[in-house]
Amino acid sequence: MDQKRVYKRIEDLVEVEFVSSVSEVTTIIRTKTRDISGGGIKVYLNHRLIRGDKMQLSIILPKSKESIKTEAEVVSSELIGVIGDKGQEMLYATRFKFGKASLAVKNSITAYVFECRKKSLEAKYKDV
Repeated sequence: MDQKRVYKRIEDLVEVEFVSSVSEVTTIIRTKTRDISGGGIKVYLNHRLIRGDKMQLSIILPKSKESIKTEAEVVSSELIGVIGDKGQEMLYATRFKFGKASLAVKNSITAYVFECRKKSLEAKYKDV
């Protein structure tokens, strides 16, 4: 079986902002990641995005002072449920890959992921 994942992924809530400009209309989406890796992120949105759409992503990793900016491309946007008091809002799990992210961007995110995994393992085996 071929392994598709190149980067380790963690479940984590990190604030992100997407900016898309189409036909002189700018759309800004602010949300939190559900998981993150050096290759991409997953977020939950209340609307569906189209596979292949590209947006500018801005993310500030915890304990970081600078915003990481890169292009993010929609890989999938799948309906996972309905939310709201009357079930009026759809909820989509939307996955993005980092399109033309520099090596520095991928390295920053990968370092953050590994630090989180390390802390998790240390906590898990602390009492062993």
